[in-house]
Amino acid sequence: MILTIGDRLVVAGKTDVGCVRTLNEDNLLMDEKLGLLIVADGMGGHSAGEVASAQVITSVRQSLKQALKNQPDGIDLSQAASAEDCQGDDDATLDDIPNPVMVMLRNAANEANSTINAVNKQRDCSDGTGMGSTMVGMWLPEFSDVPVVFHVGDSRLYLYSNNKLTQVTQDHSMYQRWVNLGRKGPEPAQNILLQAVGPSEHISPEVNIKGMKKGDVVLLCSDGLTGMVDIDEIEKVLESATKKNLDDIVDKLIDMAKDGGGKDNITVIVGRFIK
Repeated sequence: MILTIGDRLVVAGKTDVGCVRTLNEDNLLMDEKLGLLIVADGMGGHSAGEVASAQVITSVRQSLKQALKNQPDGIDLSQAASAEDCQGDDDATLDDIPNPVMVMLRNAANEANSTINAVNKQRDCSDGTGMGSTMVGMWLPEFSDVPVVFHVGDSRLYLYSNNKLTQVTQDHSMYQRWVNLGRKGPEPAQNILLQAVGPSEHISPEVNIKGMKKGDVVLLCSDGLTGMVDIDEIEKVLESATKKNLDDIVDKLIDMAKDGGGKDNITVIVGRFIK
């Protein structure tokens, strides 16, 4: 089913257990009214990762709703994330341009982490263990000119723009750190995360504004897709995305991941900007 986010973005999404796992620990959210998209990839085994990923979505959604409700009358949210913020700096960070929208998202991520971490502590899980979840999301509230992208872990957001697919988020993983440090020393496994929502008391969620325009296509996905399908193949599929065929695009990407082995749960959200 294709949904409309405000008057700028149409989206479709789906989650699939894959070909090997018996439990789907992924979850996704497409909230038309709030303008919020989230993919969460849970971890922790039976009835734990699934709980964590669902809690991430519930907590972030509720936190943002409450934050909007509690905003002081003196704050003009329409100026919180504007197109002017992106001029000259395609990926401005929270520290570069502090604004209420980005603060809300960072607080929402930290609240989700605290909620899940509290359960882990109740279960006597040591720091760094217990259930958890990755998270990647995009928020396009009705008062904002540009989307805000946020993530923790290795679920990713890609942008297909100007005939090129770009990875917007950077994995919080040992492998990515190894790449960033010049690939020195033994190559680590790609699934070792440096942070996720829940296992540790503190996280450092990344929150960025990202300019997007009419015709651009955005992809949010768990590593069940990117671990099974080459990026070049994903790019070819997204080239054909229109506002009317997004359901088919999502199904095709999931089928490709399953044809490649489907070793993990697969969750995909694809959106196209129509304005």
